Order: sequence, then structure tokens, then C-alpha cells
Amino acid sequence: MNTPTSFEQQDHVVIDESLQKPPLQATVEELQKLLETIEHDILPKTRQGVKNGNKVFGAALLNGDFELILAETNNEMKNPLFHGEVNLINEWSNVTDSSKRGPMAQESIFLSTHEPCCMCISSIVWAGFTKVYYLFPYAITSDQGIPHDIRTMHELWGVSSYRKQNRYISTACLIDLIDQLEESKEKSKLLEMQNRLCDSYASLSNQYHEEKVSNADNSLVLG
Repeated sequence: MNTPTSFEQQDHVVIDESLQKPPLQATVEELQKLLETIEHDILPKTRQGVKNGNKVFGAALLNGDFELILAETNNEMKNPLFHGEVNLINEWSNVTDSSKRGPMAQESIFLSTHEPCCMCISSIVWAGFTKVYYLFPYAITSDQGIPHDIRTMHELWGVSSYRKQNRYISTACLIDLIDQLEESKEKSKLLEMQNRLCDSYASLSNQYHEEKVSNADNSLVLG
């Protein structure tokens, strides 16, 4: 019996490609809102978080109109599981009635500064979110001195990444979406914002790595 062509067999797991979410897109205006959310809502929290010994990762929830619901940052000094995305889900759960979480998650947009690690992308899926945008891909995260996202994927499952589109979720990198735009004044403005954020996060990453050496409270195994 032949396996249907829409199915892919992987280690005895059958994947139905026909059920996967469509690729995420974004207009120039939506991309601008996403970058502004990182710059104005997430980054200030992350600056304070890094001063407190935490990593540079942050996240935000937006509604369907790309308007801010909640922004948070990494808080591993409180709990090693509180990556930016997990901390955000935790705080959102604290202020959202349990009867509203599922429908709200399905309608919301999840925004991460960095591509979610294996724990975070799984947490996002289990919380019910279906649309995830992020600014920095794993390669840039590694360049910023945090290679654990790629390493844990490889060591635990022998893969370099989760599937970007699947039946539960669709993800997109803002840098890629901006790069795909036709040349215009609007694209140039987005690139200026992108470059500012790259510089800000590179600086914060350096600060984190320099200060963690003398931070007696930072005993993170994957620090």
C-alpha cells in the first residue's frame, strides 16, 4: 500500500502536509508595527532585565490589528524556565481568565525578539498561539553568544530546527520579510529600524556576557 503523496514518513511519524498552516506574511505597515513594538515596548524591559542579570530575549502579544496586549522579557534569575516567551505566557495567563485564553491565543500574534528555542516554541504551541513573528534567527542568536537554541535541538532530536509551518503554528523572520520587499523609501525606513535594533541587542548581549562573570546569582547551566 503506497503512502499518500501529501504525507511524509519520518521515524514512523506520519506528517500530513495538507494540514500545515500557510506561510506568514506582513505588510509594510504591519512590519513597522512589529519593529516598533520591539523597540518601544520590549527593549526597555530587556534593558532593565539585563541589568538584573537576565538574558536579552523578549516577547510580546499583539491583537489582530498588531496592537500591543502585553510585553515581557527574560527572567531566568527568577526561574530558569522563564525565557522571554515563557515569562510572557506566564504573565499573560495571570491576567487573563482561563475561559478566554484559548480563543484569545488563536486570534493573537506572538512576537519574539529572537527565534524561539525548542522549549519556547513548544510552550507557544501548547498555549494555543498559531502565528509567531521573530526578529533574529538562530544564527544571529548564536553570534550574540547564545548557541544553546541550536545545540539543544540537535542534541535532543538530531535536528537543526522545528518545522516553520506545521498543523499547529506558522512562523516568520522579520529580517527575511523585510529583505523580500521591493526597494522603496518604506523599506529603507524599516531597514534603519532593523539596524538600530541589531546594534541595541548586540550591545545588550555584550553587556550580559561581561557582567554574568561577576554575577554570583547567575548559576545557569545554559547561561
